[in-house]
Amino acid sequence: MTKEEMPEQSVEKRKHERKPTNIKIEVVTGGKLSKETAKDISFGGIYIKNKDFEKYEIDEDIVLAFESKSGKAHTLEGKIVRKDKEGIGVRFEKELIAIALKHAEEWL
Repeated sequence: MTKEEMPEQSVEKRKHERKPTNIKIEVVTGGKLSKETAKDISFGGIYIKNKDFEKYEIDEDIVLAFESKSGKAHTLEGKIVRKDKEGIGVRFEKELIAIALKHAEEWL
């Protein structure tokens, strides 16, 4: 079977594995602060539960602040890359992936 003949697969192709979480997060977009809860996190991004997703815009810059299990405060910057009726998907800025890797165990 050639590549062209192979059926299309519906499996998501992601760079980083997602881990379920229930982290409480402060979200800042457009100068407004909201308190949200994360559904899952990876080294490349985070999905934030929010029923009022219309207040967020695709390609909008976002700042996330939260405390790790150890009580240490963290701030990450990213960009909203998708939104749906359950919440928003945020991609971390590339230079922050190294920070996420360093602290991943504390966050999960």
